Amino acid sequence: MNRHPDPDGPHGPSGMEWSPGRHSALLTGDYLFSQLIPYIGNKRKLLGLIAQAIAATGEAPPRTDFIDLFAGTGVVSRLAKRLGFRVLCNDWEPYSEQINRCHIVQSRAPVFHGGRSYEQVMAELNALPPLEGWITRHLCPDDDVHYDTARDRMFYMRKNGMRIDAIRAQIARWEHDGLLDAEQKACLLAPLLYSASYNSNTSGLFKGFHHGWGGRTGTALYRIAADLALRPAAFIDNGHENRVLRMDAHALADTLAGEVGEAAIAYIDPPYNQHPYGANYHVLNTIALWDSPPLAPKITGRDKAAICQDWRTERRSPYNHRRQALAAYRHLLSVLDTRWIATSYSTDGFIALRDMLQANCERGAVQVFTRPYKRYRVSRQRYSTRPMTLEFVVLTNTRRPPQRTADELWHEITTLETSLNDAS
Repeated sequence: MNRHPDPDGPHGPSGMEWSPGRHSALLTGDYLFSQLIPYIGNKRKLLGLIAQAIAATGEAPPRTDFIDLFAGTGVVSRLAKRLGFRVLCNDWEPYSEQINRCHIVQSRAPVFHGGRSYEQVMAELNALPPLEGWITRHLCPDDDVHYDTARDRMFYMRKNGMRIDAIRAQIARWEHDGLLDAEQKACLLAPLLYSASYNSNTSGLFKGFHHGWGGRTGTALYRIAADLALRPAAFIDNGHENRVLRMDAHALADTLAGEVGEAAIAYIDPPYNQHPYGANYHVLNTIALWDSPPLAPKITGRDKAAICQDWRTERRSPYNHRRQALAAYRHLLSVLDTRWIATSYSTDGFIALRDMLQANCERGAVQVFTRPYKRYRVSRQRYSTRPMTLEFVVLTNTRRPPQRTADELWHEITTLETSLNDAS
């Protein structure tokens, strides 16, 4: 078992370590962290650990494919792109596709119709007059000062809802008129999706919103009340044609044979618990798809959160169900025909640690990389007998027989977690 090293040591380059002071998603120019949306399970704090696991493969990036099957924000795909791998980035959520098409596929700022620069088009969108559209009518109050919390949805201040509507409608018009290709569109949508997260009257999830602006304590009013504005995305060129897909991870795994090199690294970061991403980030999907889902403009009962239910039929994940998660994971391992399989998970997840280790030991030689993590608490006052959990990466070489048993690995990890909690 490998513990997370010193970030300034040889296996933990400080350039891959997230720092809240240096890497504000709003302001940083660092490609890895720029405009990362707030996200449950975001791996920005664990990139050093993931980089350590990748380095342990010994594979040379220019000749190796990196497949990110549950990409989410795409931060691990960004890491792989920066390291020089040819990246195949996948997630079945529409907002994720647009964000990653911008940051993973695109290598430089696009040029638009008429030779306009990226910055010029951003300025055009920011200068549009406000527009009362679907977002304003359904997700904003009628008045930002005199609102009715019993009837008004308050995901955004009205002024920012009208900014989102104006910008998204203009992007749709350009697309309809044939003035945007898929990558140009994504390079405009990704900053809009980030701004729609940053300026929202939420704590990051869209399953609800604060009671009043920022809640009773006025939390984060500096961003909620700020004027929404687009900022250009950050790009890097790693010399490869990187790809982004939007499909079920299991369906993708079935198609990989012959598509990637023999030494490929498949990275798996499945959901840990019962909360579906399609519900958590439904507003971002609405902006990405611009599909105006049917919804009463005001709260009428159980529609306060305005969650579109399409994820139930189109993107229901077995990993959100305790009784289905292990079988789904075992199936995914069985169909992935890559030399390396790396899985990020937590000792808090639905799949028991021993079961995950056993499934990987059945595929090959296993190494485990661990890092302690403070358990998420809804309330600071809520006491936990286990304040620390372990985030870990299981790295499996499917071309070598197992060197250690799952029980041996499990005992080491659980002993470490127990000692961490005893010391807390």
